[in-house]
Amino acid sequence: MKAPTLKLYDDLVGMLRAYASILFAEKPWVGALFILATLWFPNTGFAGIWAALVGMTTAALLKFRNLESGLHVYNSLLVGLSLGAYYYVDVHLLLLISFASVLAVFVTVAVSDITWRLNRLPALSLPFVIVALMATLAAQSYGTLSRYLVPMAPHDIFVSAAVDQFFTSLGSAFFTPHPFAGLLMFIGLAWTSRYLAFLAVMGFLFGFSTYTYLSGSPHPDLVAWNGFNFILVAMAIGGLFTVPSKASFTLAMLGSVIAALVTASSETFMLVYGLPVMALPFLITTLTMLLALTHRPATSGLQLTLDVPALPEISYERARLAKARQGEFGSVPVRAPFFGAWQIYQGFHGKHTHQEPWQHALDFYMTEHEQSYRSHGRTLDDYYCFGLPIVAPVEGYVVKTLDTLPDNPPGEVDTENNWGNHVLIRMHNGLYLLLAHLKQGSVETHIGAYVTVGTRLAACGSSGRSPQPHLHMHVQWGDVLGGHTHAFHLTSVLQQDKQDATPDFRLFSQPSEGQSVIAAKYDPALRECLNLSVGRKLTYQVEHQGEQCQRTLHVELSLLGELHLVSDRGAKATFTTQDNILAFYNRQGKADLFFDAWLLTMGLTPLQEGNIHWHDEPPLALLPLSIRQYLRAVLSPALTMGMQSEYQRQWQGGAWVQRGTHQFKNMFLQVAFETKAEIQPKMGCKSFVLKGKHVKLQASLLEIAQQGDAGIPAWQITAEDKKML
Repeated sequence: MKAPTLKLYDDLVGMLRAYASILFAEKPWVGALFILATLWFPNTGFAGIWAALVGMTTAALLKFRNLESGLHVYNSLLVGLSLGAYYYVDVHLLLLISFASVLAVFVTVAVSDITWRLNRLPALSLPFVIVALMATLAAQSYGTLSRYLVPMAPHDIFVSAAVDQFFTSLGSAFFTPHPFAGLLMFIGLAWTSRYLAFLAVMGFLFGFSTYTYLSGSPHPDLVAWNGFNFILVAMAIGGLFTVPSKASFTLAMLGSVIAALVTASSETFMLVYGLPVMALPFLITTLTMLLALTHRPATSGLQLTLDVPALPEISYERARLAKARQGEFGSVPVRAPFFGAWQIYQGFHGKHTHQEPWQHALDFYMTEHEQSYRSHGRTLDDYYCFGLPIVAPVEGYVVKTLDTLPDNPPGEVDTENNWGNHVLIRMHNGLYLLLAHLKQGSVETHIGAYVTVGTRLAACGSSGRSPQPHLHMHVQWGDVLGGHTHAFHLTSVLQQDKQDATPDFRLFSQPSEGQSVIAAKYDPALRECLNLSVGRKLTYQVEHQGEQCQRTLHVELSLLGELHLVSDRGAKATFTTQDNILAFYNRQGKADLFFDAWLLTMGLTPLQEGNIHWHDEPPLALLPLSIRQYLRAVLSPALTMGMQSEYQRQWQGGAWVQRGTHQFKNMFLQVAFETKAEIQPKMGCKSFVLKGKHVKLQASLLEIAQQGDAGIPAWQITAEDKKML
């Protein structure tokens, strides 16, 4: 059981986060600033605090889940603020607030479950609106309550008329329509997220302009009380539930305009019953648009973040890193459908046949000394790729096959059967992958068969519209041959230009004509020594600025099934070893130079054999920037920034040596660092170094340990046990 002092601290932090979450922030100090703003009108502020305490206590006593998110407190808090804005705080109102806050907790749990099942929509403040409207209707029949009229914003100009109107509207989100209260909230919002602050301003401009244009000359009090709806819609749609982009910004501004229309209609309807509009326009607009967007194809350009909503800077960084490593959003990853090195005969938007609607396609063949055939090339057997095995590049069901068409003699084509012999596979995402121009009689699968990556399907041929033996591959919509193609990319391949001595490892490859690709082979020994299983613990001796200390890293498994590498100071990052890649992402927690140096050194490590070279774009936040450099980075207009990192790995002296150079350069900041790691068989990352102009950190592995569990024995090996390793 927690100590009373610690429990009180957790409760206080929970309440502060609930206040902050009304404007999609989460820092406790931001919540404290928002509480201060609500106390501009003490009657409203104290009513909100009382409601938050009741909601928090109710949720804790009933042991509802997700208490740390503050969702239960958030809706109870809003109920209290709304009642405190219309009635004087006395014993009668506190009793009504208490009952309403308890009801808000129950409604929050129920509504959250319903909206989550409805395509994982957020509940937002829907429970608050439901309970607040019920409480307001009930209060109208209670003669013991005394009406309280919130003093409206002063007629004296605070900043300027237009700015005051914006701040007043922002303050009304907390039922505190005053420009000073709104200014405090905007400061907290801007410190939390510059992009959310920008969306708030732009959303208000678009919504208010529409509202004013349609209303002619709206009453200032109506704008002051309801203008926050325009702001919240823009922030939710453009910053919290979508990845920031031009498309999401446009959609957010459209949402603010729609919210203005909904606000006008809601006012007309609600005034009949003497009820305030509150957040109804925000909820109707946001939930309707988000629900509609869930019905777009998963491969569409706009990225929703309903599963993992986050601040726009965080969502953008996740998307930026994913794009740098895995290519454009919506592109379908496929493996190489062959063994060995093949060259691109015709790439995307190829000049011969890869034009719309078949522009997303690749043709492969084999060459030696820039020639695709041996001898005179007069027979099919003279061609290097003819008859070589073709394997499945994806998992799925075979829906069409053909292998009865004859292979064309070199230089001739069959224009009546463009695709020739082929295999068509339906993938799990509903798209289809076509392998065409296969060798007559070589298809080894059948319709209805389920194939996995690497399953042998057929042999390379020259059937159909094929002047020489080659393999055609594309991803398409529908199962009709020749359907419109869809963007795809090769993953986990080695790509090489003619002039390059060392191939580049690529997680995302859309090679062009003349480039070669090789299906990468993973190295079992490298994979074994970099295996970070649950419960694994690594202890390092670290030296930095003349000081030495011992630091540890350990592996945890989250409730969502994600693997996390966690430092002894609380920093953590998610990682995966899928596709024979050790890849780290989603860095969270406290600043930790040792941990960030490890991530920068090993953050993207292909588990492939041979001497290879690759690129990455890790976040700039991993670098140990000085205060001056940090301020320059903060002043940059970009949401987030990634470095240009170049890695190479070679086998030297019984170990893999992995070197990296990391550079960032723009008009505000220029930095460069180097990393070097020694990866030893059965030990993993034995040592690593991070060097910059004024920074050097080096670490050496002291011990590897495994935490014991039921069925898993505990063990530890020190670096001195070299013979055992």
